Amino acid sequence: MQKIINGTMLKAMIITGAKLLEVNKANVDALNVFPVPDGDTGTNMSLTIQSAVKEVVNSSSNKIADI
Repeated sequence: MQKIINGTMLKAMIITGAKLLEVNKANVDALNVFPVPDGDTGTNMSLTIQSAVKEVVNSSSNKIADI
């Protein structure tokens, strides 16, 4: 089992997490009850993480500190 991650792995983790959130955003929307049940938390989270994914994908660095 690997105990250390590098920048390439971190990039992959961020991208994969964003994809999984996109697939499951309706489930997260349904869980939303705080502070009001507005039903768009998963959608908002997905939109936010997509901005981060764009930055990660466009980064030429594989240093964790840069990612």
